[in-house]
Amino acid sequence: MVVAVVAGTAVGIALLLGSVIDFVLVGLIAAVVVFGGLGAALRLIPGSLPFVPTTRSILGLLTLAALAGLLYLYVYPVVANSTGAGLGPSPSGSSTSLTRQATVVYSLTGSGGASISSASPLPNDDAAPASVDQLPWEKTVQLTVNKKTPGLFTLVAIGLPSGDDAQLVCTITVDGVVIAHDESAGAYRSVFCNGTPQ
Repeated sequence: MVVAVVAGTAVGIALLLGSVIDFVLVGLIAAVVVFGGLGAALRLIPGSLPFVPTTRSILGLLTLAALAGLLYLYVYPVVANSTGAGLGPSPSGSSTSLTRQATVVYSLTGSGGASISSASPLPNDDAAPASVDQLPWEKTVQLTVNKKTPGLFTLVAIGLPSGDDAQLVCTITVDGVVIAHDESAGAYRSVFCNGTPQ
């Protein structure tokens, strides 16, 4: 009951805030909380019951998978794109910068429209639309990236209802170089682009 109330509240807040909320982030956090909470609750039930050990294992794996998704999609890009404390100019006085400006283009092409689950990283004051009624869609941004470890760039989208021959293509370019590309076709098409510049 408590899980249903928490999940319902999270969904309600997400719907009220609309495109301000990243639904993938909310879903992954909810999955960690719900699966982790259920796994902890199962520790109170005797392990001699036939379903308890298997259910505990499954919930543990689901919790770890959601946590891994959070780390991969949200924590790693932030850490990889930061220069870290104390990484300023070298003691010898050289002013070689560890960061550079990059032009990043996220694009979707194909038939009909698409729901955009994630486009990251983006500047702090910028966001991708929750959905696009008619493709093509393109977003160009300027980002400061670390020269040695530029981080992971991601674009996830699901095609809006359309015919069985509908197409959906995602592409991410950094400074004109394609770093990720994915294609899907059919009524239930989805694309997942992720890549790191060389």
